[in-house]
Amino acid sequence: MKQSYLKTMLSRDKNYRTAFWLAVLLPIGSAVAAVVVGCNSGYFAHLLPPCALNTLTGLHCLSCGATRATLALVRGDLLTALYYNPLYFAFLCWLGYLYARLLISLIRRPYQKYSLHITLPWGIAAIAAVLLFFFVRNTPFYRLLFY
Repeated sequence: MKQSYLKTMLSRDKNYRTAFWLAVLLPIGSAVAAVVVGCNSGYFAHLLPPCALNTLTGLHCLSCGATRATLALVRGDLLTALYYNPLYFAFLCWLGYLYARLLISLIRRPYQKYSLHITLPWGIAAIAAVLLFFFVRNTPFYRLLFY
């Protein structure tokens, strides 16, 4: 009897098996975490300490507002999440893109090993965008608009 493609790949390739279980368990774990955080959003928000960089220097770090953005996303409020931290929102979109690529690589025949394929120009552009966001975020103009 001929084995299915999925069964063959799960039995032969360790990388495929890892990617498959990641692809299966990630949405389930994310949904459970969203339900837990959504039901207890007021409780979790007060447990976390304030940002150390903001407390010491008054500057907003790259992840300032990420907790509030996560709670807004769990409630389904995309615009508020974007308002709290646009870089975090863009990072989550990038993770969604990587997840979609992972699913596509699992479905394709023949199986192609999953890799990020981040080239040097894209890496430099990402670092430049992060640094630019950090500096722009801490200008008085940005604070006037968003705080």
